[in-house]
This record gives sequence, C-alpha cells and structure tokens, in this order.
Amino acid sequence: MKSQRKALRNMLNFVTANKKTMTKITLLVLALTSLTHTGHRQEFIEKITPIIIEKSDKYNLEPEMVAAIIQVESSWYPKSESEAGACGLMQVIPKWNPKPDGSLYTCEELKKPEVGIEAGTKAFRWWLDRAKGDINLALCSYNAGHSCFKKMKHFYVRRVMNVYRTIKRK
Repeated sequence: MKSQRKALRNMLNFVTANKKTMTKITLLVLALTSLTHTGHRQEFIEKITPIIIEKSDKYNLEPEMVAAIIQVESSWYPKSESEAGACGLMQVIPKWNPKPDGSLYTCEELKKPEVGIEAGTKAFRWWLDRAKGDINLALCSYNAGHSCFKKMKHFYVRRVMNVYRTIKRK
C-alpha cells in the first residue's frame, strides 16, 4: 500500500510539471495495470509508460496500440527472447531492424526498454506506412513479415486489437 501511495504521489508531482503528458500517462498506466490483473508489473509499467508515449509521439502512433503490441508480444517482460531471435518488450528481430547508423542491434540492447521500444515503434511505423494505413495488415506484417501481404495471420491481429480496444475503453 505504501508503494502505491508513493507512486501516486510521484505521479501527482509530475502532473504539476506537465498536465497534458500526465493525463495521457495516468490513463495509460491505469489501463495497462488493469490488463496485468495483478500489481506485480505496475511499477515497471509506470516506469516505461513515458517511454511508450515519447516513442509513440515520435513515430505518430497511438500509445495504446504500442502498449497492446507489448502486451501480446512479451506480456511486459523486457528480457523476452523468442526462438526466432526476437528480443525485448516489442520482440524486435535484430537483423531486420538496424540502428540508424546501419549497424545491427544486439539482443541485449533490445532488452533495454528504451532501445527496444524505439526500435519496435520505428518498425511498426515502417510496416504501417507499407500497408498504407491498414492497421490489421501492419500488425500482421510486424509479427510475420512480408508473408502477411499474401496471407493474413488473423489470430495475432485479433489478439492485439482486443488488447488495444480494452486499453482504449479504460
């Protein structure tokens, strides 16, 4: 209970400094923590929500969509690593998502929330542009690559969209 009060106090102090961003952060944190069904990830979600909002704004994406992708891809576990070699919160594959200088990320770099969310939001924006704004096709492509332009992977898209709608309703 003390940690929740402390977190709330910290959030209220932040409101004074930046009301518009705080409103967005508060709403997103509340929606995201309700998704986890337990408080065990609440502190982590509070910590990375500003990163989600910053990177979403940078790439003109809805933070709720980025959060939905994170929920489905890694269940908020930053050290996630798939058999296919995808790493971090947004399950970015290093060889398909180079750094701005052209070099490749390491999996360890992508497990750092700020780096992984930057790479993931940039990649999702790239797919969304290729899909000419078709969110379902962009989600499918983010998950499975170019094969989605031929055959949609509906299960993944449905999962992300369900989480996204849940967050938007909160």
